[in-house]
Amino acid sequence: MTDRWMPEDLRQLSEQVLIKTGVSQKHAQITTDVMLEANLRGIDSHGISYLPVYINRIEKGVVNPNSTPEIIQDSGSSFVVDGRNGLGQVAGYFSMTEAISRAHERGVGLAAVRRSGHFGMSSYYAVKASEQHCIGIVMTNAPSSVAPFGGMEALFGTNPMAFVFPVEDGPPLTIDFATSAVARTKLRNLTAEEPIPKGWALNKEGYPAKTAGEGYEGVLLPAAGVKGYALAIVAEVFSAILSQASFTKDVGGLVDQFDRSQNVGHFLGAISIESFLPMYTYHSLMREFIASIKSVKPAPGFDEIYYPGELEEKTAMERRENGIPLANHTLEMLRELRERYNL
Repeated sequence: MTDRWMPEDLRQLSEQVLIKTGVSQKHAQITTDVMLEANLRGIDSHGISYLPVYINRIEKGVVNPNSTPEIIQDSGSSFVVDGRNGLGQVAGYFSMTEAISRAHERGVGLAAVRRSGHFGMSSYYAVKASEQHCIGIVMTNAPSSVAPFGGMEALFGTNPMAFVFPVEDGPPLTIDFATSAVARTKLRNLTAEEPIPKGWALNKEGYPAKTAGEGYEGVLLPAAGVKGYALAIVAEVFSAILSQASFTKDVGGLVDQFDRSQNVGHFLGAISIESFLPMYTYHSLMREFIASIKSVKPAPGFDEIYYPGELEEKTAMERRENGIPLANHTLEMLRELRERYNL
C-alpha cells in the first residue's frame, strides 16, 4: 500500500527535522533537495527514506551537523576537499559548485573529497554541471557489500558513477549506475522470500542467492561480472585513493556503525563543453546523435527507444503534479518524525 505526498510538503518536513537536529537552514535545504530529487525521478531507494538514517548519525555524534567543507589542497583546476565529517550532500554540493566555477575559468574542474558520508543520488551533482554548459562526472565509494569477481567476501561498495550531458531540447542525457548488479537497498526493500535473479548476489556459503533475504545476508555481485568489478575499481581509485579517504573494508558503515565516521570518498568533475566547441555546435551534434538513437526500430515488447534520463524526467513531471508515492514503512517513519519533533 502506498500514499502520495506533494513534494513541497515532504520538503518542508525534511528541512524542519534537519534544522531541529542542528543542521543550518542552507545545509538542510541542500540535503533535502538531493533526497527529493531522487524520489521525483523514481529512484526511491535514495530518497526521503534516508532521512532517519542521517538524523540517527547526527544524534549518535558521528556526523557533525555544523561542519562546512573546506578546500585543503589546491592545484588550480583540481583540488581536494575535506568534508569534515558533515553531511555528504553538503560536501557534494560544495565540491561540484566549485568544480563548475573552475571549469568556466580553466576548462575543467576536478574535486576529490574525503571525510564525507553517504551523499545520495550521484547524478544530482552531475546534473548541476550540465545546467551550466558542462559535462558532469561523479563517482563515490561506499561501505563494503560487493565481492570482487570470483570472490565470496564483500570488499567494494556499490560504488556508483554518473555521467551527465546537457541536451537543449530535452532532459539531460543522464547515465547513473551502481557498479554492483543491484543496489543493496533494493534487496532490503523486498520481502525476504522474494525470488531474485541469478547474478545479483551470493548467499553466506558463496552460492547464488535465490531470495532477497539470502542476498541481503550474503554479498552482492558486481554488475556484468568482470566489467562491473573493473568499474568498481575505477570508482574506488578516483574517489578514495586520490582523496586519501577510506577504501574498501575501511569505509565506515552507514546504518550499523556508530563508533567512527564513514570517511567516504567522492570524485566530482565538470568539463566545459565550450573548451572544445561552441555550444550551438554541440547542441546541433547532440540533436543529431539523439535522433539517431530514437530512430532505431523498437524490438518486440518495446514502443519507443529512450535515451538515458528521459523516462526519469517523465516520472518527475508526473510526481510533481500528482505527488510522490511513499511505501507504508516510509509513511510510518514520517509520522514518527512529526510526533517526535512536534511538527
